[in-house]
Amino acid sequence: MASFRYKAVTESGALTTGLLDAQSRADAVAQIRALGHLPVAASPASAAPWRTLLARAIPQTARPSARAMAAATQELAALLQARLALDRALVILGELEETRRLRAPLAAVLASVRDGMSLADAFEATGIFSRAYITMVRAGETGGNLEVTLRALADYLARASAIRETIISALVYPAILLCTAGLSIVFILMFVLPEFAPMFAEAGKALPPSTRIVMAVGAFVTGYWWLIGVLALAGFLLLRRAMKTPVFRHGWDRAVLRLPVLGGLVRKMEIERFSRMLGTLLLNGVALPQALLITRDTLGNSVIAGAVGETAARLKEGEPLVGRLQQTGVFPAVALDFVRIGEETGALGEMLLKQAELYEREIRHAIDRLLALIVPLLTVLMGLLVGGLIASVLSAILSINDLAL
Repeated sequence: MASFRYKAVTESGALTTGLLDAQSRADAVAQIRALGHLPVAASPASAAPWRTLLARAIPQTARPSARAMAAATQELAALLQARLALDRALVILGELEETRRLRAPLAAVLASVRDGMSLADAFEATGIFSRAYITMVRAGETGGNLEVTLRALADYLARASAIRETIISALVYPAILLCTAGLSIVFILMFVLPEFAPMFAEAGKALPPSTRIVMAVGAFVTGYWWLIGVLALAGFLLLRRAMKTPVFRHGWDRAVLRLPVLGGLVRKMEIERFSRMLGTLLLNGVALPQALLITRDTLGNSVIAGAVGETAARLKEGEPLVGRLQQTGVFPAVALDFVRIGEETGALGEMLLKQAELYEREIRHAIDRLLALIVPLLTVLMGLLVGGLIASVLSAILSINDLAL
């Protein structure tokens, strides 16, 4: 008999934690279900503290990409639709070329399933599947429509991956531009300006102010480049640590939402993710409060995630969802209209998915507009900065003879 710590979702949709004794992890999950809860996580409570610290220090197995997860989920749905047994479908899935990066976790899932564990619990035991993924698979198993749920999951993962790749592709050129301009500036400050320093030293204080400033900056960069690196690294680590603080993270995310162009894009991305995940969960039979809690965990902005969690906690039975969402003040009127129509027609899941498709198109357009604004702006700013450095040096060179007189 061992002790297990668990997390579960109650019938009212609240997240609960506790400690229980069980023969195995499968027994612990069975006890949680007997309490009327939906298991989320269950792990041995007897792990030594040093093991926990070691697990945090040593990098764990990297999560597969959303594209790989979508491909594997789609293939598994197709195999199950072909009436193959689950264990046989997992064997074939692990042999496919598209799932070669998932062969190790799929082998672990297959072994767990053959030991009598449910597919959702087997996925959870690998530690690489998200809570939303596991919950949807569990809902599909409970409702007897696993292949339909897997297809919906594959579609969600594929669309999320497409949006992520669109954003990354849009940021490639600005990133290259920033790196090129930054390296040019560093090269000028560290290697070009020192060559002119002896000649400028003879001119003394008569040098133009811009040249003296540039020379001082160049001397600092050349002499204290290591200090700049240390300060940059320390600032990054401090910011990363501060982002884990709820108060700082909440203030940061709220400030991001208020930015003129980027804030609107972030809001649209979060609403698209909210609509797609919540709609998919509702169409697969997950209760609204529980679906809201799961959706909250998939959101990246703590302000919007907090609003969704608050809605789930305060939502009463039979109360319209749109009213609670409107009280949070973070959802635009268009998004609330879709929710209102979905509740009035009894097709909330379908309307949320339609809203997600609408926002997906708007996100692509917003990215194109943002890129069209950023690239010329960065080009002009970097050009002015590099040109200003060169002009300050040239002006000093051209004025040396006059200064000597």
